[in-house]
Amino acid sequence: MSKGTVCVCGAGNASQVFIALFASQGYKVTVLADFEDEAERLEAALEVSGGITVTNRSDPEHICTFKGGPVRVSKHAVDVVPQADSVVIALPSFAHKKILMDVRDHLRSGAVLFVMPGQGGVDFLGRQILGDRLLRGDVILAGVMPMPLNCRIQKFGDSVDLASIKHSYDLAAIPAEAAPQAAAMLSTMLGKEVRALEHFIAVHLWPANPNIHPGRLYALFHEHVAGKVYERNPLFYEEFDELSAEWCQKINDERMAVWTAAVQQSGGAVGNVEDVPHLKPYIESAYFGQIHDSSTLSSVFSTNDGFKGFRCPMKQVEEGWVPDFDNRYFTEDIPCTVAIYKGVAEIVGVDTPAIDEVMTFFQHFMGKEYVKQGSLCGHDVAETMAPQAFGITCLRDFGVSARGAGAGA
Repeated sequence: MSKGTVCVCGAGNASQVFIALFASQGYKVTVLADFEDEAERLEAALEVSGGITVTNRSDPEHICTFKGGPVRVSKHAVDVVPQADSVVIALPSFAHKKILMDVRDHLRSGAVLFVMPGQGGVDFLGRQILGDRLLRGDVILAGVMPMPLNCRIQKFGDSVDLASIKHSYDLAAIPAEAAPQAAAMLSTMLGKEVRALEHFIAVHLWPANPNIHPGRLYALFHEHVAGKVYERNPLFYEEFDELSAEWCQKINDERMAVWTAAVQQSGGAVGNVEDVPHLKPYIESAYFGQIHDSSTLSSVFSTNDGFKGFRCPMKQVEEGWVPDFDNRYFTEDIPCTVAIYKGVAEIVGVDTPAIDEVMTFFQHFMGKEYVKQGSLCGHDVAETMAPQAFGITCLRDFGVSARGAGAGA
């Protein structure tokens, strides 16, 4: 007997794992693959493979496989969305707007959209695109942290290598009161613990890619100048050094100061200080059992089985290697998530010198101006997912009603 219908959006690395995972667990799975010829390619591959086989090596001592396939694949939302009880959007931030617009008119009443990872301003987009249906709870939008999977397609539509699947998750929802319902649903789907958060601000300030990638990259490239060529492309995590850890810690400390200020200024309406973790204990929890040395911040990355094999965002040239400033580690992380750290910081009045330094340095090579003289007021702020780009300039604009003595906007 089917447990219900899940529509998986996209046909990338994570999407192909979810297709196999949910199908193998008894869900009917449909796939919305609207990027170029992905739908046709996926259908053709599945005809040969009979389903996607996932090799799960998240526990190196108990490697296992599971296999499954969808009942329908289409590039048209009308074919695969109306029957779905839940919609899983495991796509980069830049794809959120289009996918929300595609599914908007085809969502059944009560459908839950799970966005993984939930950072990148999808709540801002959801309010704009889904409108009253979202605000009155006819559909639910849930932002999930962390991204559940570290994985790579081995053969498209046939096989995926799953390096890590996290042990527990947190989510926030719109409407906020629907978070426990969404958390219970996702817990059943993943077979993992899922905790409901009070407000999306907690998701925005989660210690994920915007805390990790920019710090590591700044440590690697802080002396970079145009034309500089490097001999090799290092491993992003396995060669994670103390300078990288130092910059990640600086970003962590500023991020947590922002969250603490948001909690205090809202009188606890956005949650408790403990709801958003520091970086090191978060990585230790998310990758429990996969870290060989947890003694330092650098070692929880460098000795982590879930992070093996990933190279830095560089491209090869005739003389060697150069940073690829068109890579999503720059084009997505800086404007879509780090800018939200900075934007919320300005709303609650917390200075962020380390975040400013990182953003200012990389924006130069990206040909953008987000931060100007320490403020998020550069020429290209409107291109970011910062709250200010959506007209959000105070906690009330986030839908936060301050409570308690001394609580303010």
